[in-house]
Formats: sequence, C-alpha cells, structure tokens
Amino acid sequence: MQENEMVCYCNHVTKGQILEALKNGAKTLDDIRKMTGACVNGNCKELSPTKKCCAPRIKQIIDEFQNSK
Repeated sequence: MQENEMVCYCNHVTKGQILEALKNGAKTLDDIRKMTGACVNGNCKELSPTKKCCAPRIKQIIDEFQNSK
C-alpha cells in the first residue's frame, strides 16, 4: 500500500497521514482518530470502494508500524 493511498474515505485520510501520526506518538486507533480525524464519521462503508469500515485497516497499519521497530 502506497503512502498516498486513501484509508479513511469519510475524512480523506491517507496511509501516510496515519504513519505520520504514529511517528508523532499515536499508539492506538483512538490516538489515530484524535490526530487525523480518521474513523470518526462511520461513512466508510458507504464511501469506500471496498464497502468496509476503515478501522481494521488502520489497526493493521498500527501493527505493521509497531512490528517494524
């Protein structure tokens, strides 16, 4: 997944923005919500081409980031 790829379609949050939040201290999905606005509107199921909520993808990005340290 490229850093410019959209993760949260509700608030137009990219993987790069999530990674930036993680580099700036985010550790949880709640931290990502507060720092980026991702996963707060609940419209990704309607707006995303995958028709799925972005929360599982964000959690995966968090796990990948933490495991890469």
